[in-house]
Amino acid sequence: MRAINELIMIVPVILNLKGNLEMNLSARLGTAANMGSLDDPRNRRNIIYGNLALLQIQAAVVASVAACVSMALGSIVPDPPSTAPISFGGEATNSTTLISRAPRPLPMNPGQPKSGVAEFIMVASSAMMSACLSSVLLGSFMCALIVACRRFGRDPDNIAPPVASCLGDLVTLCLLAAVSSLLINFINTPLPSILILCLVLSATSCFFIVRRNNCVKDLVWRGWLPLFGAMVISSATGIVLDIFASRYQGFPLLAVVISGLPGSVGSIAISRLSTSLHAEKHHAHSRRKEPSKKLVTTTLLLITIPVEIIFLATLQAFGWLKLSILFAVLSVLLFCCAVTISLLIANALTDFLWSKDLDPDMYALPIHSATMDLVGQLLLVLCFQLVSLTDINL
Repeated sequence: MRAINELIMIVPVILNLKGNLEMNLSARLGTAANMGSLDDPRNRRNIIYGNLALLQIQAAVVASVAACVSMALGSIVPDPPSTAPISFGGEATNSTTLISRAPRPLPMNPGQPKSGVAEFIMVASSAMMSACLSSVLLGSFMCALIVACRRFGRDPDNIAPPVASCLGDLVTLCLLAAVSSLLINFINTPLPSILILCLVLSATSCFFIVRRNNCVKDLVWRGWLPLFGAMVISSATGIVLDIFASRYQGFPLLAVVISGLPGSVGSIAISRLSTSLHAEKHHAHSRRKEPSKKLVTTTLLLITIPVEIIFLATLQAFGWLKLSILFAVLSVLLFCCAVTISLLIANALTDFLWSKDLDPDMYALPIHSATMDLVGQLLLVLCFQLVSLTDINL
């Protein structure tokens, strides 16, 4: 990936967009499951097959747009300047602990693109191929998970959104790395262009399938605005990651949790609240008793704090990153701030969209997820900056 800078910059954009697609799918199917729409086998097949075809269309579109955005950002964002390493500790043995470092020079090899057009085609083909493969794998898994939750009496709103978020990022990132590593060897050949053409034809066929499915035919025109609004926010996140990943050691590793976990917690809150609102609207007489928002918010906050502490302890125990006590304390405090902000935004955004007759299952999750990715990374930058101001090794 280091041979083409845009492949680094596209990571937060495509991960956010693809994660939003799977989370939207899980929210829609979770609401349908709790409303009883998946109980009839024929109706269940129509809903699942229609949503999987819709997912392919959305994946192809968002991946191609993400490639365009990453190329545009790559042309306007300068390379980060070289800086001398700065240690947060006084001893030489601790000089690797959360230091500021200079970026590595890009390697020159035969896979280097000959032109900007070839580079763009390679980035677009890698993004589209990984997004479509991820949609097939994750979409099928999420459908099976929600059907299983319904069959065994578990609430999919508590399980599906965070699973979709974490697995979506992991699978898409692995596929993007694998596909781009293969296609970089064919960057100056027609193979990437052929792949794009095949994926466009596949998405077109899925479009006609969706238009003939009464369960999802209206969804093909809805939900694009929040997705592309989230993409704009994710572009800012990509710039932050591109700048600070080369400045602070361990920044990308820490950003995964401080950005991802608060977003997953907020997605649970949105999915639960959306299902409750749908149930109240369509089956007011049989609405299940729900805990108060304050209780849900407090519970979700308390169960995430140990996860952050265990994550930091794991990094320290395996030697993946050396953390000072000051940095660990500040990161936990700022993580709590991120989770609190996530839950407040989730509740306010869902209520606002519902008041405007917009389905939170389609509109809330993309904006919330992208916002929390940006907020989490900015809080992590703040943590690094605060620690760098103290020349104390605690």
